Amino acid sequence: MKRTDAMARHLPSALPLALLMGLAGSTQAQSDAPPAAQEIPRIEASECATEVLTEMGAECYTFHGEENWSAPSGNTVKIPVAVFEPESGEAEEIPVFFFPGGPGYSSLGEREYMEQLRKDIGDRTLVTMDNRGFIHAEPALECPEYAKVSPYHNIIHTPAITASLDPMERMEAITGVVSDCYRKLVDEGIDVSQYNALAVSRDVDEIRRLLDYDRIDAFGSSTGSGTVVSFIQYYPDSIRAAILGWAWYNHLRNRAPVDELYTAKQSFTDALALCVADDEACRELVPNWFQAIDRTRRTLDGKPFTAQVETAAGGETTLYFDGAAFLDTLYLTLASDYAELPSLVADVEAGDYSRLNDFFRIDDYVPEPEAPNYALGYFLAHVCNDMGSNRPTVADSTAAVAREPAVLGFEPPWLCAWWGEDGDVPPEHNDPPVAETPALALHGQMDPCCTPRWSEHLGRTMPNLQYVVFQGLGHSPVNECRSRMVSAFLDDPMAEVDDSCKNEVALEPWVIEPPDGAQNRDT
Repeated sequence: MKRTDAMARHLPSALPLALLMGLAGSTQAQSDAPPAAQEIPRIEASECATEVLTEMGAECYTFHGEENWSAPSGNTVKIPVAVFEPESGEAEEIPVFFFPGGPGYSSLGEREYMEQLRKDIGDRTLVTMDNRGFIHAEPALECPEYAKVSPYHNIIHTPAITASLDPMERMEAITGVVSDCYRKLVDEGIDVSQYNALAVSRDVDEIRRLLDYDRIDAFGSSTGSGTVVSFIQYYPDSIRAAILGWAWYNHLRNRAPVDELYTAKQSFTDALALCVADDEACRELVPNWFQAIDRTRRTLDGKPFTAQVETAAGGETTLYFDGAAFLDTLYLTLASDYAELPSLVADVEAGDYSRLNDFFRIDDYVPEPEAPNYALGYFLAHVCNDMGSNRPTVADSTAAVAREPAVLGFEPPWLCAWWGEDGDVPPEHNDPPVAETPALALHGQMDPCCTPRWSEHLGRTMPNLQYVVFQGLGHSPVNECRSRMVSAFLDDPMAEVDDSCKNEVALEPWVIEPPDGAQNRDT
């Protein structure tokens, strides 16, 4: 059956669109509406959530679902859905559902982003949406104050990294905001525990069913790829194949933060290893590249870099950058900074801090940062709720920060100690997923966040998983090779992908510049 035929079964399509939108617009209108309009779950034709969707010719809908699928309480969620048919007019039978990442990042207003997705999947129908809790969904889990302290959204200059040289003081600058966010959402009547990958998977499967698709292909972005893995875990019969883009797999990334930090840190030494292998001058500049990252950290711990910046009120404040700040910044910027890394570590070890103003992006400091495309309450809810009973205690996270202060600017799972409750997920939610579903994982070589070692791990229980690493690229790698590989994989998911184009982006030329000033190898 064609999807347009199926919609006639699920939409009260005999009513004018304006009336349908009015029925969706208020609780009172829903209570007086015909039974078909009150049915949960349901999907209705609606205005597009963004102008970009309208301009791109999307067919737009609103999905209505239970906030708590296992124990309906009267709370519901509204999710904007957009369907793009291929420009050729000849769509493949199985659509591609996009699972957005962030978590909590809405791409519905990002034309370039969606055009890239359409290019990737070729002559296939694209179905995309904001997940429950995102900015265009209802309710939207908004906590804008978190943007000021989050290492993901106030990148590099967050108080969690720069507020002082005392890790405990820096920790307190962010943990209170997390607790406040949780209490705010609860006070708004939101069942916070229901915003997790299990509930999102149920939403997506209901949308699949209401649009009358037998099965889907899934394309995940970052944490969205982790949600795809959850979808495979809970709805294996609803999915044919999966693209796992620059994947954050929840059951791996949410493990002990110190362990994961040190795994990511290896990417920095790997970049130096590439340099010394490519260029003898690099080996001369950084002869002990095994120790270079730790020596740079030690130097900055002994003599931190500081910068004066202007506050929103017109005054001045000091930002402090110690060794932990160096690691956290490099974690966020490796893809853009790897070519200069050999000279940076050589300079700092020699006591030359002249590169650090640019490295720490001092000129880009924003006193009142925002994250307009993010629902930051959802960001925290998704991370913390998916941990289930594995959520850390305050004692766990405090000890982790005391042992390794760089955890402060790393991934957010350690913050979940200050989140108010566990997510409503089953005990097996974080078990390794066991599935025969064919999958293709895409990684950037310079993406310390989401390294291919996770896909190697996932491949132990998903034997039909393939992965590729794109040379010189970071998180969300974009190149022609990506599009060719994704399209070819979707044509035949069980065939071995041709990854011969993975090195089509050349590495940037290494910056090999000896430091100014006296060498100091004893620091």
